[in-house]
Amino acid sequence: MLEMECTCEQKKHTAPIKVTEISENAVEKVAEILKDYKRIYVICDKNTYEVAGRRVEELLKEAGSYSHTCIIDEPALPNLSNVGKALIEAGTDRAVFDINEFSYNPDFVLAVGSGSVNDISRMVSYRIGVEYGVVATAPSMDGYISVVAPLINGNRKIIYTCTSARYIIIDLNICANAPYELLLAGVGDMIGKYVAILDWELSKKVTGEYYCEKVANMVLEATGKCIESATVLSERKIETIKNTIDGLLLSGLGIAYTGSSRPASGTEHMVGQTWEVMDVEKGKTPQLHGIEVGEATFMAMLMYKKLYEDDRCDSWLRELIEKYIPAFDKVLELQKIIKIPFTVTDKEKFVEGIMRGRTFRVRYTLLQYLFDKGMLEEYADSIYDETMKYCFGTTD
Repeated sequence: MLEMECTCEQKKHTAPIKVTEISENAVEKVAEILKDYKRIYVICDKNTYEVAGRRVEELLKEAGSYSHTCIIDEPALPNLSNVGKALIEAGTDRAVFDINEFSYNPDFVLAVGSGSVNDISRMVSYRIGVEYGVVATAPSMDGYISVVAPLINGNRKIIYTCTSARYIIIDLNICANAPYELLLAGVGDMIGKYVAILDWELSKKVTGEYYCEKVANMVLEATGKCIESATVLSERKIETIKNTIDGLLLSGLGIAYTGSSRPASGTEHMVGQTWEVMDVEKGKTPQLHGIEVGEATFMAMLMYKKLYEDDRCDSWLRELIEKYIPAFDKVLELQKIIKIPFTVTDKEKFVEGIMRGRTFRVRYTLLQYLFDKGMLEEYADSIYDETMKYCFGTTD
């Protein structure tokens, strides 16, 4: 159990994490770390099975603690089909059929993967009532310590409150060799924290929402460290990968400490996830979560900077935005170096994502502020050209 004393109204923050192992060759320690469990159910997809799942199986079998494995079908989206598959396959039948008995459930769920696999495993763990952990295969998102699972239900992405991982095992060698787009996705998820924390402060002022300055500062410090390292991300140095992972974990820890994704998710997530949903609605496989969040982060930062110069902006909000402008400028400069892909280039989709993103979840953000001022549609339309010009040097 992690604990942190605080001066906020919660007084003390806790997270039910038992072990965090971040090291080179960490996967080799999995059996020892999970030695207290006897029937470990492994969930992975085809790619992560080859990267780490097969080795995890071998180690757990040698230790006598392995139950069985579920390999999620491609594309490994966190949808009802894949969650259902993982739930159905969670139990194992007895060797001799007996109508008076039930199938064995595992005593632990182990995700081997990153975003989608982690979210699926979190829900399975929550529903069958056993602890879970994760062997991370990429530094692609901050959800390893999160308490929520964004799952695709029909044509909607719904945020379900679930459980938090008890064990986090991150092999730096495996993560350093992850596909580069997954590395970019991790940075994309992290740069959004500046917008998320500013939105949180905005909501505190307007709605009186609970706000923890200590958690907010913890996330902001982690974000700054991640951004400094990201300039050499393509070199895949272990130190750079670890800094990215540390940032993502601290962001996730902020979620666990507050019991809410507020410290890590605001306008950028609401719009980015709306763009994901719009792809799902059309039967398309959505872009990586962190890439969509990164795209929406640039939009949100430019929108905040535009509002800062707008005479219609309340003076107190202008003062608040001013604190974040240096950080925004660093992120915008970083994009010139690492070039997080921009996939939402169609103006209609871009604008619709902003307009629909406001109601993606019940959360006061920049989008609601602009809506209440009657300015959201105007900003959504005008910020498209600014975003395209900045990220591509074009308005085509």
